[in-house]
Amino acid sequence: MQIKTEDIYRCLQEECADGFVVSDANGAIVSINSAIAKLVGKDEATLKGQPLKLIIDLEREVAPEHPGISGKFPGNNGSPAVVPEGMEQTVLPKMASIIGKTGAELIMPVSHVPINFQDEKPAKKKADSKAGATTSEGSGFLTIVYILQAHSLQQAQTDFVSTVSHELRTPLTSIKGFADTILRAGERLDVSQQRRYVGIIKDQADRLTRLVEDLLAVSRLESKRLQLTNRAIELPGAVERVQINLAEKATNHRLVVDIPAGLPPVWADADRLEQILTNLIDNAIKYSPARTTVTFVARTVVVEGTEMVEFMVADQGVGIPEEHLPKIFHKFSRLDNPLVRQTEGTGLGLYITRSLVLALDGDITVASQASGTTFTVRLPAATYEKQAQRGRD
Repeated sequence: MQIKTEDIYRCLQEECADGFVVSDANGAIVSINSAIAKLVGKDEATLKGQPLKLIIDLEREVAPEHPGISGKFPGNNGSPAVVPEGMEQTVLPKMASIIGKTGAELIMPVSHVPINFQDEKPAKKKADSKAGATTSEGSGFLTIVYILQAHSLQQAQTDFVSTVSHELRTPLTSIKGFADTILRAGERLDVSQQRRYVGIIKDQADRLTRLVEDLLAVSRLESKRLQLTNRAIELPGAVERVQINLAEKATNHRLVVDIPAGLPPVWADADRLEQILTNLIDNAIKYSPARTTVTFVARTVVVEGTEMVEFMVADQGVGIPEEHLPKIFHKFSRLDNPLVRQTEGTGLGLYITRSLVLALDGDITVASQASGTTFTVRLPAATYEKQAQRGRD
């Protein structure tokens, strides 16, 4: 039995979780499915013949994610979208404004594509005399609203704000509580008590500063605004600087560094490399019991014909259960065990570390057992070709 096109279309109208609107060449609505009807609070009979812009504002540019693609959608007021060379067959979703059933503006991913009747040739292309680019014309348009994707994005944003609020509330509560105590009972407190309370306030203010810096780092990484200046970095010098900065934290731990002579430099941004090293060594110290050893080992490896510098940071902590390993590089991911609960942290360090490693064209892996955890990072070696290329840039 042959499946008919009209049956498929009816199924999409009734069952598709994402919304779609069919409009004619003039932008008038021809039909909608049930998902878009629920979203905007209007049925097909009410919307049929109405302009598409009544429910979907395609003219408004909302944070375009694909530079080089026109802000206008095809078929809007006679202003076809400019299609970059080599992408004529690709339709990329863009963020557009949807007017919800309460009148609120909803920002969702939308694709707006031309439809051609079966007896017509494929959408013909013509040259835009002003832009000198290629555009497409169709007999009508299909507008797809990715409701599920938008819901997931909004839920992720809600969860992120909720988690950040919780992380901010803890140090702010301590700062406010001890500041109020000093203001109310300052004269009755001896000097040692005052110094202890002020010390707690400073520690919590430092914790807030670290959280804000981590959040800014996440923002730069996710918005692709991270500036990298790669050059040849000698790994021993970078590790030594990190050791000096972490000396106070490592007083109860032994740090063993094994870097062989003749190790090639790492091709990386100096500040980002030190941030990676700091996060990994600091984590190894924080999440290991006192009087244990943290080991740093480096070597050269070849991966698919590319020379890489590999370094490993190993601790003697409680280890990470296998089921939690895939999640440790997620934002705000922290294990639930006594050693972790008594250690302050934002849960962003490993997420930032992994993002920086990837930005430097490297990779990071983790292996863990009951006797400890080892993080392994591979970054490109600073070959003569890379250094020569940078000299020509």
